[in-house]
Amino acid sequence: MAQPRLFLVDDHAVVRSGIRLLLEAHGGALVVGEADSGEAALERVPELAPDIVLLDLTLPGMNGIETARSLKARLPSVRLIALSMHEDPEYVRGFLEAGGNGYVPKSALETQLLDAIRAVSRGEYYAPARLLAELARDLSESGPYRHVRLTERERSVLARIAQGCTYKEIAEELGISDKTVATYRERAAEKLGLKTRAELVRYALQHGLIE
Repeated sequence: MAQPRLFLVDDHAVVRSGIRLLLEAHGGALVVGEADSGEAALERVPELAPDIVLLDLTLPGMNGIETARSLKARLPSVRLIALSMHEDPEYVRGFLEAGGNGYVPKSALETQLLDAIRAVSRGEYYAPARLLAELARDLSESGPYRHVRLTERERSVLARIAQGCTYKEIAEELGISDKTVATYRERAAEKLGLKTRAELVRYALQHGLIE
């Protein structure tokens, strides 16, 4: 059976090099291209038509979940594996909902990447058992936020942004810095796979954060 053709998307060259070395040492996939951003991936992936795209979720500009949605819309047959520093079941759920097929924490790259590639190549889904168990537990819980685990502070910041407050106004009200407000906003948006204020407002309305 021919090795699957793999495309790498990560903004750190050292990570891409490490993955190449791992695959060269153990086989499992042939790397046919690389990109350091979601935007660059959207330009190159359709041209190369790889079997699998290995995608970092924390990318500059267009994040990994947005990139996954766009790639899947253009190439429905492509299989997507997330490479993430986040070991949180909500990131797994967000990626799967965006069309992803596998999820590998960066901390487990050497031990789990090859297993993920093999599973996804067989048409299966892959994620660490612990994260799948936590995701199943979270999905079974009741409540308006059972599908995503935003912290109380993330929800507070998101609600105020949806109401039209500026970072400075939110910072003053919550007693934190503008930069911290931005960090909470970015974390919430990444967990939810949202980017624009309009998307955040829609989410806040749908889930009772604002009326």
